[in-house]
Amino acid sequence: MATSNPDTNLPDRGSIGVHQPVILVADDETMNLNLVTILMQRAGYVVLSACDGQEGLDISRKYPGKIDLVISDLEMPRINGSDLCAHLLRERPGIKTIVMSGADLKKIIGQDAPLSFLPKPFNGETLRERVRAVLAAPSRPSQQGSE
Repeated sequence: MATSNPDTNLPDRGSIGVHQPVILVADDETMNLNLVTILMQRAGYVVLSACDGQEGLDISRKYPGKIDLVISDLEMPRINGSDLCAHLLRERPGIKTIVMSGADLKKIIGQDAPLSFLPKPFNGETLRERVRAVLAAPSRPSQQGSE
């Protein structure tokens, strides 16, 4: 498991294994954030946790390594999940995205959304399966710059 740098609260680059994907998780509901973080860590991923979209963006900008995937709640204060993903797609081309919500994604951002949607509530196996599938899928160039 990766150790944290106390100055930045980010994993030390030297402690991250060569084949461990890095996942940024953003959710303003502490219980959900902690649950997803723990599930992903137990599945062998390095996890960067953010309490909202703005903190997620800040962490991404401070983190020097590759971030393979962002898992974000859709409805958050300051920066919502779809805006966070749009920023990250511009700043980190090739990053993969999953947005989670209890609302119907198609009603919120349209039917042609380039984001993978995970409806809440979900169980741990559903989350792990979705993460594996999204990480295994080729990056879609059409994701870059999408709003």
